Amino acid sequence: MKTKREFLFNPRPLSEKSKKNLEIFEVMRKKGIISRLDISKITGINTVSVSNYMKNYISQNLVLERGFDVSTGGRKPELVELNLKGNYAIGVDVNDSGMRIALTDLAINAIEKNSVGISGKADTPGIIAAVEDVIKRSRVEPDKIKAVGIGISNPDAVSVEDIRKKSGIEVFTSAREICAASAENRLNPASQGDDLLYMHSDLGYGVIIKNETYIDSESEYGKSDSPEYTEYLSGWGRALGMVESAKGEIEKGVGTRIVDLVKGNIANITQKTVIAAAKDKDEIATDIVEHVGMNLGLKTAYLINLFGPKVVVIGGGVEEAGELILAPVKRVVRKLSLNKYSNVVIALGAIGEDAVSLGAASLAIREILLKA
Repeated sequence: MKTKREFLFNPRPLSEKSKKNLEIFEVMRKKGIISRLDISKITGINTVSVSNYMKNYISQNLVLERGFDVSTGGRKPELVELNLKGNYAIGVDVNDSGMRIALTDLAINAIEKNSVGISGKADTPGIIAAVEDVIKRSRVEPDKIKAVGIGISNPDAVSVEDIRKKSGIEVFTSAREICAASAENRLNPASQGDDLLYMHSDLGYGVIIKNETYIDSESEYGKSDSPEYTEYLSGWGRALGMVESAKGEIEKGVGTRIVDLVKGNIANITQKTVIAAAKDKDEIATDIVEHVGMNLGLKTAYLINLFGPKVVVIGGGVEEAGELILAPVKRVVRKLSLNKYSNVVIALGAIGEDAVSLGAASLAIREILLKA
């Protein structure tokens, strides 16, 4: 059940036209109602080009005209805004626990969200049912859903073509960490769309978004023949060994609050358990989180030196540890990154468990715009 390559989120280097397309959209997404002139001033794209893009958007019902702004002399500037009530996208996160689904407008505002447990079967029929359910819950007219994005580690696990035929909606897939990176890139205040390196601890991947190009390490997507998908770093294990480290210490007979939190059943230890114990100032848990932060900092410094991002976002669940994880990451990065990258911003993920679903929706919207 191979996923056809054309269904994958566009991994190719973008043309100048496509880059301008996305740049204009980002300004409109952030600013809301805005004049063509202001779009031109913010992006540096000449007003004639901006007007041409607007004509195209308006003809496809992606943008609405909103009359005229107050004039400071001369012709009144015409106002435009994204057609938020006429275009929607759905993002689906297919994970070990089941699925998380988000229906958003063009500005990536979540209109409806839902989660489905593993019993819901995260397969092709299950995804179709989840998409139909979230549309029904939202009461959005089905013909206003323009695209579905699916974040999934193994693209061959589902039939994108079957989902598209059944739903009547364009469908695209990408690796979960790439989707999460897209959400953090667009919605995390620390990023604001800058070149971003996203470190997803739970999946064990480093992902960089630079000029709308996505690169990941080990997933099925990383095995593409496209040079834009380049393997550059081996995985470092689920949650960077946080759970395994905790179990190892307990098996040695070391006393720790972690045991109390799982009521003596070490099989129930999770990343959240270790972090909760660390926040309670448990010495063993604190040491484990510190060690994980140092390891993550080492790999982050390597990737910063390799790609030179402006922002690094730490996500995948470890961000719940706050400064307990961020401090050792920053400390190691400052020691090992090149001087020219000394000003890189290192921040915690801000989107949480909806990062993959919202990111999948944002990438679906991106495809809508690239085809506009």
